[in-house]
Amino acid sequence: MTSEVLTGPSPGVGARGTDDHHRVAVIGAGFTGLTVGLALLRRGVDDVVLLERAHDVGGVWRDNTYPGVGVDTPSSLYQLRRMTNPDWTDTYAPGHEVLDYSRRLARTDGLMDRVRFGHDVRDARWDPAARCWRITTGRGEVTCDVLVSAAGLVSDPKLPDVPGLDAFPGPSFHSSRWDHDLDLAGRRVAIVGTGASTVQIVPEIQPLVSELHLVQRTPAWVMPKPDRPVPERTRRWLAANPFLMRMQFDLTYVGAEILAAARRVRTMRTGLMRIGRRHLQQQVTDPELRERLTPDFEYLCKRPLVSNDYLPAVGAPNTTLHTGGLEEVRGNTVVAADGTSAEVDVIVFATGFEIGATSPIARRVRDASGRSLSDHWGALPHAYLGMSYPEFPNFFLMQGPNATSGVSSTLLFAEAQGRYVADAVVTMARDGIETVDVRADVERRWTRRVRRRSARTVWEVGGCASYYQNDHGINVVMWPGNTAEYQLRTRRFRRAPFRTVAGRRGAGRPLGAVRAT
Repeated sequence: MTSEVLTGPSPGVGARGTDDHHRVAVIGAGFTGLTVGLALLRRGVDDVVLLERAHDVGGVWRDNTYPGVGVDTPSSLYQLRRMTNPDWTDTYAPGHEVLDYSRRLARTDGLMDRVRFGHDVRDARWDPAARCWRITTGRGEVTCDVLVSAAGLVSDPKLPDVPGLDAFPGPSFHSSRWDHDLDLAGRRVAIVGTGASTVQIVPEIQPLVSELHLVQRTPAWVMPKPDRPVPERTRRWLAANPFLMRMQFDLTYVGAEILAAARRVRTMRTGLMRIGRRHLQQQVTDPELRERLTPDFEYLCKRPLVSNDYLPAVGAPNTTLHTGGLEEVRGNTVVAADGTSAEVDVIVFATGFEIGATSPIARRVRDASGRSLSDHWGALPHAYLGMSYPEFPNFFLMQGPNATSGVSSTLLFAEAQGRYVADAVVTMARDGIETVDVRADVERRWTRRVRRRSARTVWEVGGCASYYQNDHGINVVMWPGNTAEYQLRTRRFRRAPFRTVAGRRGAGRPLGAVRAT
C-alpha cells in the first residue's frame, strides 16, 4: 500500500484576521481530531475548523516513522466502528497503513476542506465579554464559540534531563522524530527506554548495527504476538460484507474488554504473568539476562507489550543490556545507573511523551483570568468525563484525564467523545444556549468517584511507576471502568451538570441540517 500526503487549502485561505470566527475550532488533525470533526459534520455542524500544526493529518502516525512502527492493538479494533477498514494487510497493521487510514477519514464528508495546516496553537484564552475563545496561532488569530482540544495524548516528546547530553558529539533524537537520513549500519547505537516503541525498533536495527546498547530503567511484560498476514482474498471478502467486518470488530472488542478486566482481578493477572514468564523463558536462554528482563510488578500495571522478536534481539551477541536507566553522558560514553558504560555513536531516546499537566496544550489553554489548565490541575489532572473543567466554558478536552484505555483501542474513546461533543454543540443551538460550563460540585463528585475506582486497579496497586500515574502514584490517564460504561455515559450531552447561559448567538449560528444521530 502506498502512502500519499494529503494537503488541504493553504493555511491562509479564508483567513479574515480577527474576523476569522467559527462555531467550533478543533486543535489537532490526528485520529481524535478527525473523529470529532466527522462527528460534528454528521450532525450538521458545518462551521468547523481543524487547526493542525503540521502539514499532513495523522498525528502520532504521521510523526512516528521509526523502523518497525505499527499498532500493538489488533488492527480490527484500531478503527472507527462507523468507518471500518477492510484493507489491513496484517492482524497488527504497520504504521504506514494506519496513516493511510487516517487520510481516508480526512477525505470523508469534506472534512479536509476544514483543516488548516501550519496552524500551531500557541495560546487559547476565553474572552468573557465576547463569550468566545481567542486562539493565537502561528498564522494569526482565530476565534470560536466552542473549542475542542484534540492535541493528542502522545504528541510531544519527553526527553530526559541527563547531565552531559548537550555535549554528546554524535546524533541523538527521540524515536518520534526518527532521522531517516542517518545510516545506522555498522554504528554503535544506544536506545534509552524499553517501552512500546523500543520493542518495535530493536528487532529492526539489531541486525544492522555493530553494537546495540539498550538502557533499561525497568523491564516490561512482553507477551507473544498473535501476528499473521491477512490474505488478499480475506480482505476482498470483508470489503464485500460490511456486516461481517463489523462483526469482526465487535468480537475483537469483546476480547479486549475481557482482557481489560484483569486490571481489577488479580487471579487473571497471575495467569497472564505465567504466560509472560514462559514467553521470556522460551526466548532468552541466559538465566542472568532473563532475570534482568523479568518485571517485579504485576501485568497491566504498565502498558502491555506484544512481540515475538524483541527478546531474541536483546539476547543477540551484539546487544548489551544496561539497567537502572541513563545516569549521564560523558563525551560519547553513556553511563547507566547500574555502573556500566559504553561508547556509542548514536543515541535514540524512546522515553515517552509529555502527559497531562505537563503537556504543552495544558499550559496554553487559559481561562478568563489567564490561568492555564495546567495551573488549575497542579499535580492532579482531572475533568468531568475527562472532557470538561470548571471555569473553561465551551471547552472540551479529548483524551483528557482518566478518559482513555490501556488495553482496548483509544479510538473507541475518541468516537464516544466526538459523539458527545457534537451532541453538546447541537443541543446548544437547539436550546439557545450560548455557554456551557461544568459545575464545580459535579466535577468534584466525578473526580472522587474516579479516584475511588482507580485506587483499586492494578495501575495503583500493581507495584510499578508508569506514565499512567502522577508523581504521587495516582492514575491520571486511564479510565478505571470498562469501555462500554464510558460509551454509555457519553452517549448524550446532558444540561444538568453544566451552568448554562442563554444567548442569541447560541442559536444564531446555522448548523446546517441538524441530524438526530
